[in-house]
Amino acid sequence: MKIYLSILITILLLACSTSSKKNLTEPEVQLVMNNCLELWASYDLDKIEDIFWNSPALTYFSSEKRGLIKGFDQLKPHHEAFGFVAGGKPASNSLWLKEMNITLHRQTAVVDAIWYFGDKLLPEDSVQQGPCTFVIIRDTNKQAQIAHVHFGNY
Repeated sequence: MKIYLSILITILLLACSTSSKKNLTEPEVQLVMNNCLELWASYDLDKIEDIFWNSPALTYFSSEKRGLIKGFDQLKPHHEAFGFVAGGKPASNSLWLKEMNITLHRQTAVVDAIWYFGDKLLPEDSVQQGPCTFVIIRDTNKQAQIAHVHFGNY
């Protein structure tokens, strides 16, 4: 009888822990992506922690810098080099995405799109652009955040 009770308790604990791991939803992912674009519109370095996974396992491939940016501690200086500051500042150029697709994988989502950066009033073929991929996870605090980014160039 004790063994059956022990098995039942184990099953209940597993069921409770599994059900508490909520899958990502498309609106959550869209909110993260909107916040990421707002980050580039405001150049506000303070917003990075709300958007990106604060972990040494974060990875980021920039379209402007060779090599892998590994970890949140390297991500902040990378953005500072682009002029991001605490509190933000007016941006002279915009980052926008087109052809965005969101693919949900339980607690992970993959977002692929074509990125554009420059003056939105100019023709799109005259601004920087290329393919991009974002991997969004649910972190240990159950918040959706970006864990990987790859900006490529055309």
